[in-house]
Amino acid sequence: MTGAAKQQQTHISKLTLTNFRNYAALSIDLSPGAVVLSGDNGAGKTNLLEAVSLLTPGRGLRRAPYVDLAREGGDGGFALHARIEGPEGQV
Repeated sequence: MTGAAKQQQTHISKLTLTNFRNYAALSIDLSPGAVVLSGDNGAGKTNLLEAVSLLTPGRGLRRAPYVDLAREGGDGGFALHARIEGPEGQV
């Protein structure tokens, strides 16, 4: 893929989670292209995918009730923020 084609792709450039599943707080910057998630069992790889899936229509990767998405030991709520960049700019 050429550099110009990569610049035209829509992608998540930043993902921020607060009290989501096993994450008290997480903020990651992402580059266009493939992303590889690796880690031990229970580290939160699937939880990251579930967070991203909530940005699309439907009920998310696991179809879990929203009350189950809040981190145990948290205040009962959660927040998910994503910065999306593409040919039209930033969303």
